[in-house]
Amino acid sequence: MSAPPVRPPCHAVTVSRSPWLLLAFAVAACEAEPRARDAGGEDAAVSIDPPALRAGAVTVDITPEPPVRIVGFGERTATRVRDPLAATVLVVRSADTAVAVVAIDLPGIFAWRASQLRSRVATAAAVPYEHVIVAASHTHSAPMLGDDPWSEAAAAAVERAAREAAADLALVRVRFGEDRQGFCVNRRRLVDGVVQARPNPEGPDDPRVRALAFERPDGSTVAVVAHATCHPNVLLGVDSPRVSADYPGEARRRFARAPLLFLNGASGDVRPLVVDDDGAFRLGTDADLARIGAALHDAVERALANGTPFDGPLDADRTLVALPRRAPEGATLDAELSAVRLGDLRLVTVPGEPFVEVGLAVEAGLRERIPDAHVIVTGTANGYVDYLVTPSAERLGGYEVERSRVTAVGTAHLQDELVSLGASLR
Repeated sequence: MSAPPVRPPCHAVTVSRSPWLLLAFAVAACEAEPRARDAGGEDAAVSIDPPALRAGAVTVDITPEPPVRIVGFGERTATRVRDPLAATVLVVRSADTAVAVVAIDLPGIFAWRASQLRSRVATAAAVPYEHVIVAASHTHSAPMLGDDPWSEAAAAAVERAAREAAADLALVRVRFGEDRQGFCVNRRRLVDGVVQARPNPEGPDDPRVRALAFERPDGSTVAVVAHATCHPNVLLGVDSPRVSADYPGEARRRFARAPLLFLNGASGDVRPLVVDDDGAFRLGTDADLARIGAALHDAVERALANGTPFDGPLDADRTLVALPRRAPEGATLDAELSAVRLGDLRLVTVPGEPFVEVGLAVEAGLRERIPDAHVIVTGTANGYVDYLVTPSAERLGGYEVERSRVTAVGTAHLQDELVSLGASLR
């Protein structure tokens, strides 16, 4: 195994932010994590029935050096680092096309920054720009990528990772599996006619954990994509002045055999079940993070152990939609939706925080058109437009509705467009 490349040291910066109410984001670049490589070119001697897929993945450390401003349900100054932030680039190539997925420990990413990063990844990995997805984990304990030297260093690290991943492709089959977790709950509860941020066990959620492994012919793993529908905000609020990747980082730390990419689902109204003696949400502890991260890791391992191998066509597409804003009347927000087909899998992305009901409706709509499809809906990808709420939630009000710039009519339009886009990759 060759030694990992040397990364320049991180530097603390103050991040430029546009007024995004309570959410804004950033990161920095550090040393690359080591990754598994092929043991001497065995992929050249093994064939897989067409269409053959090749994949490579590289993880880089992008942890900022405190003090640094971090955000997520409030803004505060991080005085220390609890655990590192990371970005992992996965490149998948078939005979006639390629796709790159960047999973990054940020609360989200503005469209202009996502566009810049996608362009750099596309050039470095020789992947069409339209086939590059940058998906933020939505951790609430990280800064925002802005227009500053630190953010540029992070982007440069991702670009290098893309170049290295594309240069280290191995022949792979894909394994898909599903399991469940029990650490999340709907966070909107109606109390005396008012929606409060309290656990609602009767509310909608999606406890599934989906895992997608890219496996070499010798059985080793190039990378694993893990998908769960839950806010990464175990560490929450002004009483948590630490940089952290939250529970996805804990799961990644335990997953030592290959790079782990975390994709967050339609989690706009779902968060970890961490409560006090009165049943109210509370700030999570290190023990809570360890417990929830371990639960995600274990669910991924179970999903893969019972998963089914497959291969099949690789394709991707995107579409731009105009979503009606709440104000001013007649104004719209542009949103880019993307879709990837990999065999029976459809991965569709949304640049915001859709409620879990939206994700489930998109999945149901795609399954009506493609009954055997595995559907993964990913939020906070390729931009950020805000919470995407349902008509019933809009009538009730509450925090997410009050702060969202997008109407429920806009959400319904996005939902329909996402189903059409995913179904077009046949």
